[in-house]
Amino acid sequence: MPYYFLEEPIPLKPQTEPTPFPIEALPSTVRDIVRYTANAKQVHPDMPAVIALSAIAACAQGKARISITPEWREELNIYSILVADSGSRKSMVFDALTAPINDYVEKYNKSHSSEICAYQNKLNKLEAKKANLISSYADDTKIDEIQEQILALTENPQIPLRLIAKDCTPEALAVIMASNQGKIAIMSDEGVFDIMAGLYTGGRSNINIYLNAYDGQPVFIDRKSSGSILINRPLITFGICCQPSVISDFITDKQFIGKGLAQRFLFSEPPEATSARSIYTGEPDTAIKNAYSEAIGGIIALPESLDCIKLSEAAFSLFNSFYEQNELRILQEGKYSVTKTFLNKLPGKAARICGLLHLCEHSKDEPVSAVTMQGALDIARYFQSQNDRIFNISSDYSVAEYVADRLIHNARKDNYDSYRARDIKRFCQKYKGKQIDEALILLQEHRYVQFEPDDKKNPNRQYGVYSLNPLLLRDRQGAVNPLSS
Repeated sequence: MPYYFLEEPIPLKPQTEPTPFPIEALPSTVRDIVRYTANAKQVHPDMPAVIALSAIAACAQGKARISITPEWREELNIYSILVADSGSRKSMVFDALTAPINDYVEKYNKSHSSEICAYQNKLNKLEAKKANLISSYADDTKIDEIQEQILALTENPQIPLRLIAKDCTPEALAVIMASNQGKIAIMSDEGVFDIMAGLYTGGRSNINIYLNAYDGQPVFIDRKSSGSILINRPLITFGICCQPSVISDFITDKQFIGKGLAQRFLFSEPPEATSARSIYTGEPDTAIKNAYSEAIGGIIALPESLDCIKLSEAAFSLFNSFYEQNELRILQEGKYSVTKTFLNKLPGKAARICGLLHLCEHSKDEPVSAVTMQGALDIARYFQSQNDRIFNISSDYSVAEYVADRLIHNARKDNYDSYRARDIKRFCQKYKGKQIDEALILLQEHRYVQFEPDDKKNPNRQYGVYSLNPLLLRDRQGAVNPLSS
């Protein structure tokens, strides 16, 4: 065995288990439903915990803001991504935790149907009357009077309540938000990145609405087919899921990273089940479900407001310490580190989480307690560790893992222990040549392969042989494959 293969390969993926979601940091009603859902659906608790946060944000956005200082306020919407394989039961969890929202919306629209119809009928009449006056070249004074009535009516719109959408283009999203007090939550178990990237517009997606709606900054959508749309305080909450193969493309997309969209998201990849799942046969716990539904309903019923939730002195002290620690880590990151750009937004995300936890148990007039702030910071640290983990196993690491798998597969099939670069690229056509070159360098650093140039004086990686570490070709009993001895 060559001297450079005397040691085991260094795993591409971290071998330590990620820090679990701090369930105890959640308010009691949310904590109970998360544990109950995890047990009933037989999933890791991280999954319902992250989805529950997004569900709460879907209800709380626009109801208040949280004030860190007089000059620093954060909205209460969040962008979250759950990374999970197909068949992980994410749809069941989404349904369980969004059911109270859907029930509330259905009951609200049914009980307010007469007011909604009366409002729409009156608005239609005024609009028609205005159109007739304009078409008949009526006096401007009469037209202005009708317009004033329309403006007065629309100051207190009676419209159907809608809190959740699945997936839609940016233009369609703007239409929904414009008729929904500028808000919407995108809760989907399938992901929406292809739409974000412009799948239906030839790759020319306008992501400004996603960027502006994170902080409630005004957005103007210019539509060719009909009138343009102005939303003064747009707010979107994302609670979406994607498969592991998709996440690396999202966090390395030049459009998403360059404009700061990816950095707005909280990432979570719950661990896979370590044992066989069983069928939950227990009776539904109506007490836990009802308590969660009441908490959700109470938040939805809050009026729209720009009011700010303020911090107690103890809460601010905890947040300030967290902020200073985060700043120290930012200074330690390299100049071009993508992780650095994520860390810049972490304190703001922690503040948003704090506001959500607070509204589950307290009014917005009460100051945030140290207990609530500590819980929010614990959750923020969880997302920080998840972010670190995803970046350590994505991008180049995903390509390297694929190349390594193909190398081992072909070596066993062909009874070879080395390949030239052109041969590796031939059976790794899923990726571009440059990506494979970079993956091979990474694999050499991790002792998966060793490059032997044809000309040692001119070690061009296109002209030479990559030898595979024989220790990767061991059979199930641990013996080295004969081809590598």
